Amino acid sequence: MKYSMENYSEFLKDFADLIAAKSEKGEPAENAPFGTGVKKAFDVFKNIAKKMNFDVIDYDGHMGEISVGHGEELGIIGHLDVVPAPDAGWNTKPYVLTKIDGTFYGRGVQDDKGPVLTCLYALKSVIDEYGEAALKKNVRFFVGLDEESGWGDVEYFKTKSRFPKFGFSPDGNFPVVYAEKGPNRIIFEYDYKGRGGKFSGFTGGTVANAVCDHATVCGEIVPELIKKYNLTVNNGVIESFGKAAHGSKPELGKNAILPILKYIDEVENGTVTPLIEYLFDDKLGITKLGNETGKATLSPDIISENNGVITLTCDFRVPAKMNLDEFLPLFDKTGIPYRAIKGRDPLYVDKDGDFVQSLLAAYNDVTGENEKPYSCSGATFSSVFECGCSFGPEFEGAEGAIHEPNEYVSEENLLKMYCIYRAALVNLLIR
Repeated sequence: MKYSMENYSEFLKDFADLIAAKSEKGEPAENAPFGTGVKKAFDVFKNIAKKMNFDVIDYDGHMGEISVGHGEELGIIGHLDVVPAPDAGWNTKPYVLTKIDGTFYGRGVQDDKGPVLTCLYALKSVIDEYGEAALKKNVRFFVGLDEESGWGDVEYFKTKSRFPKFGFSPDGNFPVVYAEKGPNRIIFEYDYKGRGGKFSGFTGGTVANAVCDHATVCGEIVPELIKKYNLTVNNGVIESFGKAAHGSKPELGKNAILPILKYIDEVENGTVTPLIEYLFDDKLGITKLGNETGKATLSPDIISENNGVITLTCDFRVPAKMNLDEFLPLFDKTGIPYRAIKGRDPLYVDKDGDFVQSLLAAYNDVTGENEKPYSCSGATFSSVFECGCSFGPEFEGAEGAIHEPNEYVSEENLLKMYCIYRAALVNLLIR
C-alpha cells in the first residue's frame, strides 16, 4: 500500500475503542453534560492521549484540549460526538469497527472520530521525530463533544478560554476549504387544521441537519395513491422511506417527508400545497441565490404536528459573504409563520494566504495532485477560528456516507489522510 503509519496496530486498537463508544447526545449526567455515551468517548480519547504523554485539559466535560509547544498558536479541532445510528439500514453493527474488503465501517469512522485520531497520531509522530523543542508554534488540539447538536461545547469553552486565530478542522473536505456556508434553523408553523386538514400524527426526522429518511402519518388510506407515492401502510400508519444525507447536501439524499405531503395534498385537494411549493419546490428561488462560493441551501429535515399545526424544521445554509437577514424577506413571502434561529456566520479565509497555501501544499505533495482551494456547503468547527479552514477528511468521490447508515472510510484513504495531516503539521510547525 502506498501510504503507511507508524504504530498502525496500536492505532487500530484505539480506533476500535473510540467507535465502540456510543457517543450520541443523551440526557445530562454527573460530569457528562452531553450524556454518558459522549463522556465514554471522551474518556477513551483521554486514555489514548495519556499513552502518548499528552495532558488533556478537561473543560468540565464540555470540551478537551491538548496544548504542546510554544509561540504563535495553531488550533486543531474535531469532535467525538456522532449523529444517531439506528440499526435499520446498517449492514454491520454501527458501534463495532468492522473491516470488509479494505474498508472500515462504523458510526464516526469518517465523522469525526477517525480523522481526530489520525490527527492526534500525526502530531505525536512529528514530535517523536523532531522533538517538542523544534515546534515553532503552540499547538492547541481541541476535541468537541456537541458539534452535531448545537455547539454547546464551544459556547461553554468560550466562557473559560479563547480559541487561537489560526486553525483547521479535520471535519470537511480535501484539498482545503477556504469558505463555508453559515448554518441556521428556520422553523415553520403551518396551520394545517385551519385549511381543513384531517391527517394527524405527523412524525419524521431525527436531527435538523440530516435529511429525513423515515416519516409517518395517520389518516385516510387510498391504495392507488399509496402506490403512486411509493408509501407503505403498517397497522394503519402510513410510512415513507427515503435516504438520509447531511442537511448541507440535501441533493444527496431523498427526503421522506415530501411523498407524504404530496399524498395528503392529493387526497385533500391542496391542504399542504404551500409547504410543498415553498419549502420543497423552492417557488421563490431562495436556493438560487449566492455567489462564487456557492448557493443557499434549504432542507426541511424534521416534521411534527400538535393540535393541527404542522411544524417543519429546516436546515438553511447561507453562502460566504452573505448573511441570514438578506433572505428573511423571501421567507416572509411564503405567508407561513416561521422563526429564524441564527446560527454561525459563514466562514471566509484568503485562499492565497500562507495558511491556506501551507495546507494545500501538504495535500498536493502527498497525493501528487495539483488541486486548488474551494468552498463547501457544510459548516464545521473550523469557524471557531478567526482564520479557520476545514481540511479533510473527505476525498472527492469518497464521501463516506456521513450521517447515513453504513458510514465508511477505506483503509487507503485513512492512511492517506494521516500522511497529509502529518505533512501539514511539518509545514506549519517545523519548516
